Amino acid sequence: MTEEQKNERETEVLDFNKPDFSFIPKGVHEWRQQGYYLVCKSCDLEHAVWIGNNRILIGINDKGEPILERR
Repeated sequence: MTEEQKNERETEVLDFNKPDFSFIPKGVHEWRQQGYYLVCKSCDLEHAVWIGNNRILIGINDKGEPILERR
């Protein structure tokens, strides 16, 4: 096998305009605080929002939005 054939086999052209996987979050998120982040535990792909060190999660409202309080 030549060097050119090895390089062809190891490379792959990706089209980022048409990804294989697209993440569409569900309507309601289950937020949990982990350190300085709110992390959603209900979606297939775990995602988070940075809230910093001066806020704390105290609950979730009727719409599923987090209720934050200053420390």
